Amino acid sequence: MLLLSRADLETVLDLDRVITTVERAFASYSSGRADVPLRGAVHPPGTDGVLLSMPCALAEPPALGTKVVSVFRANAHKGLPTVTSLYLLSDYETGAPLAVMDGTYLTAVRTAGGSAVATKHLARPDAQTLGVFGTGVQARFHVLALARVRDFTRVLVAATSLQKAQSFATWVTETTGIPAQPASHEDAARADVLALCTTSPTPVVPDETVQPGAHVNAIGAFTPQTRELPTSLITRARVYVDSRAGAFAEAGDLLIPVQEGAFALDRVAGELGDVILGTTPARASATGVTVYKSVGAAFLDAATARLAYDAAVARGVGTPFAFS
Repeated sequence: MLLLSRADLETVLDLDRVITTVERAFASYSSGRADVPLRGAVHPPGTDGVLLSMPCALAEPPALGTKVVSVFRANAHKGLPTVTSLYLLSDYETGAPLAVMDGTYLTAVRTAGGSAVATKHLARPDAQTLGVFGTGVQARFHVLALARVRDFTRVLVAATSLQKAQSFATWVTETTGIPAQPASHEDAARADVLALCTTSPTPVVPDETVQPGAHVNAIGAFTPQTRELPTSLITRARVYVDSRAGAFAEAGDLLIPVQEGAFALDRVAGELGDVILGTTPARASATGVTVYKSVGAAFLDAATARLAYDAAVARGVGTPFAFS
């Protein structure tokens, strides 16, 4: 077996290859070539935390594995990460364990890769501005990934403080060369493409400022009780999901409007994989608003983990270990 640290994954995972790999995984899942149960959850009594398990068997690219994720929001007050995870990759043909790797980095890169695929297929080809909500790990990876599928001329950063927004904007410009600046939530929501990468349990986007023709990637909320998008935006947008099973069970961005009687799940246009396969149309018009809603798909983890393992073996990266 191989033990792959975050540093190892940073070495072997090329973001362009991740985007290509997760695009194949979306298509494979939507064509029925995957076994992906809903994630399991246990809540340790006396804590505010949850331990999640996300197993997956994916036929193309062949990948078998499980991610174990812990989310403990009180950790922020203890100086500890809120989210930590590990990924166990197994051999697709034999089930034998192949690698244990850092799941936190894996999650960040595959999530941003998924949004890049959504932006590639759903955003207007002439999209020039990117509005980023949040300044954490996901926000950083989204800037890097989305800039690979659209030629942005400006990035607008909406954050919980001006200091965070300014620091993030400086990082964007220094890292990508794209001019970036702090912005109000209203101004950031006027961008051509939006990336919602927050932990907010309530909407962060003012619907009335989202422009005709915009595309929105909503990836921060992953429970039935939390959402980043207001009901009014969901009801006027053409909505796509990473997986119907996951989104219909866990996406508060959709389920809360359903509970309010303002939206029905049969109005979801389709899975992103359906668009890639050509069985579902993408953008209906240049002036319509599209939304990609993701709650986190285990098939993206599996495909990216397999990509990382193959690259690590080819390059001699990682620490070999055995149980006996």
